[in-house]
Amino acid sequence: MTGRLFPAALSLKSVSMMALWRGVWRFLRVKPLLHRHMSVCCSSSYRAVVFDMFGVLIPSPLPKATEWEDENGVPRGTIGQAIRAAGNNNSWKKYMRGELGPEEFVEAFSQECSQIAGFKVHIGSFHSALTSDSMSQPVTVMMDAVQCARAEGFKTAILSNNFLLPGGKSYLPMDTSLFDVIVESCRVGLSKPDLRIYQLCTERLGVSPHEVVFLDDLSFNVEAAVQLGMHGITVRDPELAVKELEQVLKMPLSGYRPGLNWQLPTNQLTQYLKKATQLPLTDHIIMQRLSQGDLTDSTYLLSCGQHRFVLKKKPSTEALQKECRLLKALKEAKVPVPSVIAQHEMPSNVLGSPFYLTFYCPGRVFNDHSIPGEDTHGKRHVYKAMIKTLCQIHRVDLKTTGLENRRDPGDFMETQVKKWAQQFKANKIQPIPAMDRLIDWLLLHLPKHQRTTLLHGNFSLNNLVFDSETLDVKAVLGWSLSTVGDPVVDLASCCMPHFLPPTASTQQAFTGKKFALMGIPSAKEIFELYCKEMGLEYIPNWQFYMAFCFFRQAAILQTNYKTSCKGTTYPSEIEDIANLAWDFATKEGFRIFNALPGAASF
Repeated sequence: MTGRLFPAALSLKSVSMMALWRGVWRFLRVKPLLHRHMSVCCSSSYRAVVFDMFGVLIPSPLPKATEWEDENGVPRGTIGQAIRAAGNNNSWKKYMRGELGPEEFVEAFSQECSQIAGFKVHIGSFHSALTSDSMSQPVTVMMDAVQCARAEGFKTAILSNNFLLPGGKSYLPMDTSLFDVIVESCRVGLSKPDLRIYQLCTERLGVSPHEVVFLDDLSFNVEAAVQLGMHGITVRDPELAVKELEQVLKMPLSGYRPGLNWQLPTNQLTQYLKKATQLPLTDHIIMQRLSQGDLTDSTYLLSCGQHRFVLKKKPSTEALQKECRLLKALKEAKVPVPSVIAQHEMPSNVLGSPFYLTFYCPGRVFNDHSIPGEDTHGKRHVYKAMIKTLCQIHRVDLKTTGLENRRDPGDFMETQVKKWAQQFKANKIQPIPAMDRLIDWLLLHLPKHQRTTLLHGNFSLNNLVFDSETLDVKAVLGWSLSTVGDPVVDLASCCMPHFLPPTASTQQAFTGKKFALMGIPSAKEIFELYCKEMGLEYIPNWQFYMAFCFFRQAAILQTNYKTSCKGTTYPSEIEDIANLAWDFATKEGFRIFNALPGAASF
């Protein structure tokens, strides 16, 4: 095999493309083709999220203090210095602990500020500013995260250094029904960073500190939480903090939909588990929904003492039977997949919908394609194991396993192009000329010779569970899009991250120059590994498959944008992806194709 089969990265024509690639990379790392999803083997061990109020759920008072100081001729930093002065015995801390009423606080704090400023200062109007309309506006991204976390089964709490208003009410300008527990310093006589108030919050939540994620805008408050055993996140930018929280909880926390009800009937489920597993399950079931999307096709992690299972609901008995039949056939063919324990079809008196049960498969799931934490040998082993497993899937005997009937009639790639073209047109927001050109181009350049194998449909690193010690593949997840068709689609899909520029993510450096240093095979090497393992000389029409994958990506993002209440990708970015796919097909693609030995021109 000669010639340069793959470019290190597609050339980008403008800085605006960089933002686009960040979105694509995030999509590749954490999402399957149609729904947000979290692998069942990277579930979070946390049960509760605790939020500070000021600076997290509502604006911080510090900018308001600076604004007030400027307006009233008070030296900047006076209020902040007064808050920090005298440790826990200043009037601010006493006010937060409920030891001073509003009038007493204003008088005492005015004196402290006057001493710092060197002239008389009265902070009555600052006290009023703390409860002004601008301070009462919830931070939207945080409140969205609160609702999403609750919908996913997490307990939520407010742990705030707060104060009492005239009349004895505390200042809580938000929907308190969104929180299971609210601990306010002015009510309990303790204030952060006193460890006792954190402990009190965990006790009221009924969780251990190590099961809690705590968010606060002050680093010393976060440090105290970490000292107690919580996972701490310091909030400097709300959007970045929510992204960090998503990584910790391993699930998306935006786009909350009212009316979401993910809970399963515990009593019926407990009885079913005992009967299906024949295990002495005596502990209370702890459940966590692992996939976010249609509740009729959701995945749950069920923990009962030391036993853990995965329950997957399906929208119909037909869909249930199809997926279970596939998993059982793959198990017999020695492909590493979760073991199906039981399946429950309609009519169901357990959940009200069809579902099946598998054993939980512990191991490592790499959402980051650069495999952080592993040396070069380990990283290379992970990628080799990935390709070896892909070849296992593509070598499955369709006739022996009874999977022949999964084949769709007609030309597979033609059917795929038309399918995604139809989906794109059905969700069209605005004209995108590149997509129209791509549809025509792909249909005109369909590969003449297509192999037919079992196709995973969404094969990527983050759909694999690796053994923690050997780094071999223990299980392949995410089979909902599996079919019978051209296997090069799977190979092209798992090579897509290699064409992202270094600026696509601060955690990535996927450039051709650094592949060897990172220990990660280049796309060319992955291509060669696959061909060697499958006994193939080469695969022609490579540019067609890459163009198709980016075309499909644009169609998926368009659908997600259209169906999402908020949208995660702007229409302009979708158009940019389509343009890049077209550029790959007509320019970069032709160059790659012509470099292949024995390649024929179109």
